[in-house]
Amino acid sequence: MVSVAVAPFETEVRTRAGDLVRADVYLPADGGPFPVVLGASPYQKSLRRLPPHPVFPFTEYGPIQLYLDNGYAYVAMDTPGTGRSEGTWDPVSRVEGEAIGDMIEHVAVQPWATGAVGMIGMSHYAWSQWNAARTRPAHLKTIVAYDGATDMYRDWMYHGGIPVQGFWSSWLFGSVLMQHTLNGIGFREGGKDQFVYEALSHPFDDEWQRRRSPFWELDKVEIPVFSIGVWGKGPLHLRGNFYGFERVRGPRQLLVTHPESFAQAQAYYFDEDFHRAELLPWYDHHLKGTDNGVMDRPPVRFYVNGERTYRSATSWPPADAEPSAFYLSGERSGAVRSLNDGSLCEDAPAADENPTSWSYPDPEWRAGVTVFDADGRPDHVARVTTFTTAPADRDREFTGHGVLTLYASTDQADLDLIVKLSLLPAAGGQPLRVSQGWLRASHRAEDLALTSDMRPFHVHDHAEPLEPGTVYELRVELLPMSFLARRGDRIRLEISNQDSLIADAPMTHFYGQKVGNDTYHHDRRHPSSLRLHERPR
Repeated sequence: MVSVAVAPFETEVRTRAGDLVRADVYLPADGGPFPVVLGASPYQKSLRRLPPHPVFPFTEYGPIQLYLDNGYAYVAMDTPGTGRSEGTWDPVSRVEGEAIGDMIEHVAVQPWATGAVGMIGMSHYAWSQWNAARTRPAHLKTIVAYDGATDMYRDWMYHGGIPVQGFWSSWLFGSVLMQHTLNGIGFREGGKDQFVYEALSHPFDDEWQRRRSPFWELDKVEIPVFSIGVWGKGPLHLRGNFYGFERVRGPRQLLVTHPESFAQAQAYYFDEDFHRAELLPWYDHHLKGTDNGVMDRPPVRFYVNGERTYRSATSWPPADAEPSAFYLSGERSGAVRSLNDGSLCEDAPAADENPTSWSYPDPEWRAGVTVFDADGRPDHVARVTTFTTAPADRDREFTGHGVLTLYASTDQADLDLIVKLSLLPAAGGQPLRVSQGWLRASHRAEDLALTSDMRPFHVHDHAEPLEPGTVYELRVELLPMSFLARRGDRIRLEISNQDSLIADAPMTHFYGQKVGNDTYHHDRRHPSSLRLHERPR
C-alpha cells in the first residue's frame, strides 16, 4: 500500500438493510485503543496501492500514514454494492448513509477503538461524510468534509436543471465501473450499471433525488463539522460546502482553500503540512479531547483570489458585504473579441437600447463554444456573448454571493443559460474564472422558503415552457466567490447555452437539440443586472 507502513486487516458488519459490508482497518504499530477516522467510497479499498495522481482521480483518502503516526486507526470502507461489499450500489442515498453509520457503530466497539469516530476523505468521501452524518450514528463525533457536495441534484447532476454530461464519463465510467471490471467485478454486480439510467430518468428534484441529497436533513446534524471548500472545484462541490456549513446546527467552521483545479485540489489533500495545520488539530480536539484552541479559530476563513491571501469573517457572507450592481449594456467595451463585446455599467439604463440577440448552434464552434485561430490556439469567448466592465478605478473586493438577473426571450419553448464570471488582470495573462452559474428557463420557479434576494433557490420540480417572443425575468444563482479586482482590472460576464469542452471539462452539459435564436434585453424596462457582494477596502 502506498505510503502505509502496516498491512490492513478486513472487518465486516451486516447492515440494517441486510447487506454484508466490509472495510480495511489500519492500526498504528504500537499501543491502543485508538480513536478512528473512517472513509467510505465506491472506489474499492483494494486500490489504495495506487498513488494520488490526476490519472487516478479516485485516490481521495488522504495521507493514511500521517494519521497512524499520530495515534489514529484508519478505516477504509467499500460502500454497499462496490468492491468487497455486498448489496446494491445506491450512491449517496440515505440507505447508503445508514450502511456507513452501521460500520461506524461496528468499529467503535472493537477492542482496538476508543469509541470516538470521525470521518475523513475528499470529494466522494466527503459526500459519504455528509450522508452518514444525517443518519446520526451514536459514535460519530465529527466530520471534516473536504470538497464535497450536499445536494446531488443542484450541485452536479442537473446544474440549474441542465443535465451534466462530461462528469458521467470521467467519474461513473472511469472511476467506478471500469475500475471494477479491471478487478474482475462486472458492471452489473451490485446494480452499478443502473445508476446512470436512474439519474437520467429523474430530471426533476423528485423523491429519488431527495433520497441522495443530505442537504435536506443537515439541519438535524449537531456534531462538530469542519467544511472545507476548494475554489477550483466550484462546478462540482463548492456550493455544497457552503450550504453544508450553513445548515448544520452544531459547532462548525468553514475554510475555502486556494487550489485552482481538480488536480490541485487532490494534491492539496495529500499535503501532510495542510493536514497538520488544519485537519489533525480538529480531529485531536474532537476525538482525543486535546485542548489545542482549534475552536478559537474564526468561524469562516477564505482565500481571496487575485489578492492571493487568506482572510477571515464571523459569517458567510461576511457581515460587511453589501450588494453592488452592474447593468448589462449593448455599448461595446473594447475589451474582448466576442459575439457582441457588451459592457457592464454601474449606472442603470436610462433609455431604451437594442437588445443582444444571437443564434445557435454557432457555425464556428469546434470544441463546444471554443474556436481556434489560424495558429491553432483556442479562443473560448469569441463565439459567446460577453459583457465587460471598464477598468476598475480602485481596488475592489467581491466576497459572498452573486446573482444574474437577465430579461430574456427566445423563438423556442425553452432556453439554457450557462454563465461564467472572470477577472481580467490589467497586467495581462489568462483570465481567472471566479464564479459561474446555470439555469434552464423552464426551471425558473423559486422556492420562496429558501430563496433570497442574492441567492435564488429554484424548486426544479416541474417545467414551465416559454411562450416564444415573450420576455421573462430569469434569476441565475452564481457560485460563492471571493476575488480582488485591482485598479485597472476588469470583470467579464459570459453567457451562452453551451460549454467549452476544453475550459469547462469535465463539468460540461448535454447540449441536446437546441437550434434557435435567444435575445437578452437590457434597457430601461428590462434592467438586466449582475449583483455581487462587495466588501469595503
